[in-house]
Amino acid sequence: MKLTKISLALCLAMTGQQLAHADDSTERLTVWGSQIADTSTHIDQQTMAQLGKTNVAQALSVIPGVSLQKSGNRNELQVKVRGFDSRQVPVFYDGIPIYIPYDGNLDLGRFLSSDLDTVEVSKGYTSMLQGPNQMGGAINLSTHKPEKPLEATVAYHQGFTRNKSNAYDAHLALAMSNKQGYLQLSGSRLKQDYLGLPYGTDNPVAGSDGKMVNSAADDKRAIIKAGITPNASDEYNVTYLKQDGYKQNPPYSGNGKQKSHYWQWPDYDKESYYYQGSTQLDDGLTLKSRLYHDVFANTLMIYNSRMALARQKGFYSRYDDFSNGAALQLTADVAQADQLSFAFHWKEDVHREKDAPDAAYDRYRDQTLSLAGEYQWAMAPQWDAVAGVSYDRRKSLEGMQHEKDNGITRYDDNRQHAFNWQAMVKYHVNPSDSLALSLSERSRFPTLKERYTTSKPSTGQVALVNPQLSPERAKALDITYSGLVNDAWSYEASLYYNRVQDAILAINIDANTLQNRNSGRVDYHGVDVGLKGDVSDMLQLGLSYSYTHANVKRQEIGEITGLPKQMANIWLTLSPWDTLKLTLAQEMRASSYSNSDGSQLAAGFAVTRLQADYQLLEQLNLNLAVNNLFDRQYQYAEGFLEQGRNFWLGIEYRL
Repeated sequence: MKLTKISLALCLAMTGQQLAHADDSTERLTVWGSQIADTSTHIDQQTMAQLGKTNVAQALSVIPGVSLQKSGNRNELQVKVRGFDSRQVPVFYDGIPIYIPYDGNLDLGRFLSSDLDTVEVSKGYTSMLQGPNQMGGAINLSTHKPEKPLEATVAYHQGFTRNKSNAYDAHLALAMSNKQGYLQLSGSRLKQDYLGLPYGTDNPVAGSDGKMVNSAADDKRAIIKAGITPNASDEYNVTYLKQDGYKQNPPYSGNGKQKSHYWQWPDYDKESYYYQGSTQLDDGLTLKSRLYHDVFANTLMIYNSRMALARQKGFYSRYDDFSNGAALQLTADVAQADQLSFAFHWKEDVHREKDAPDAAYDRYRDQTLSLAGEYQWAMAPQWDAVAGVSYDRRKSLEGMQHEKDNGITRYDDNRQHAFNWQAMVKYHVNPSDSLALSLSERSRFPTLKERYTTSKPSTGQVALVNPQLSPERAKALDITYSGLVNDAWSYEASLYYNRVQDAILAINIDANTLQNRNSGRVDYHGVDVGLKGDVSDMLQLGLSYSYTHANVKRQEIGEITGLPKQMANIWLTLSPWDTLKLTLAQEMRASSYSNSDGSQLAAGFAVTRLQADYQLLEQLNLNLAVNNLFDRQYQYAEGFLEQGRNFWLGIEYRL
């Protein structure tokens, strides 16, 4: 269904502020860039919990300009940022890049939000000091940093659907801090036995007895974070993160010609080790450093029928990938409020895959280097400016594939390079309000999959490799006004225009053959609006609205998938007493295409959530939540149903 006129009128009438402003601190280890360049928007832990956003993808979808995308059979939750997909908007964990080396995609539904402080998005000016490939912006997930001598959290939530328990969510964290440093230990688990179907769903393919078939999932994560603060200016920390996942994907149950498959991932695991440091070398001279090792392991089983699923006879695929990286940033205070920064990044990605448990691995290895500079300039009392440039280079160090005739194909080395620039001018209307204008031209390197894929299973075509693909490029214009109406209300509104050139497309050579080539162009323009504040002493309101229009300039691209023209999130929190909070949240989304030929259309929808939080004791909280309150049948991707009405009962203790 389409968004109602009333909803749109409300969204437009409240032209205003984003959900939250980014941290003003210039000493954060996680995101590199000057203070003026930080135009990111974030969702904090309190808002994520209040709106029931248990994973990163759900949390990001509340931010204006960000649309949740569900990739069909892969059952991966991803996002688009103003039309840019996950390959064009890299994801960082505490500033460390964690995208998948092979195809650049990452299932953000596997990343639990319970031990994150913030989830933030840069949509306009995005500092190149953070690293390469930020063509469409950047996403950063920040873990908690202890600030009190002792902190502890214990939480447990039980899920129910159709009057039966079907899931649970548990979280435990312990942290301590003093002047010399800090230590944090945390563990989380979200286990789902099955998803519940909406009442009245008559679809034998999707499931029966109220249970969605092939819909189990189990995600576990542990984090150890230790930091040393030897003085007021320096900080050094190490983090270990272990994430084990298991997931299934319900089959396609729509009205299209797409065949129903049953996909399962016995392993969707990630393991990360990283070090970060900040050292003040002299007055006004700071050196920041990073070193990391990131591992990704993925086993996929595809069953083409219920019978094959029962017999466990299917297609096997295994990825064993890892990345090593290091980075340095040097920042100098040039004048009273001016800064000059330089950053160097080195990253090596290794992808290994095989299609049988006893087969040999195909192996691919890339090396990426980036050198960036940024200058922050206080032009006048009410005027600031910042400009950045970078030079990025990617070199293929290895490309080796085993063939069916037992031969080995070795691809010639190849390399790509890109020059990027951007600038922003900010006018401070008053101490709380500002108007910012930014221009940029940024790039994104082609993935290993785009360069070396040899088939397209969805069409049965053979793909010719193209190791010499060039980077995609995007020119962007952003105008953002943000500020405070008064002490109780904040707002932000943005207008933007993005032009993507040299877009990588699969071009048909003949009926049986295709090849990825730099041959596409897409223009995106739109509006982002956000508002948050107190209606009264007892009532708070939050709102985000997005309008995104995609103008495809080449016919081969077809329709842009997973991108609704309009999206809105509205929530109200009523606090009749200090101990009770009632939150009503509404997500609204216009229709979107699920495939590029436009034959599959996911209808628009509006879905409602209700949550009650009761503070039983000072540190003990009880909560009850109802998702999909009216038991609507809705879909992000046509033919892949979302869960019907479900309940969560929880208890949380915080020290």
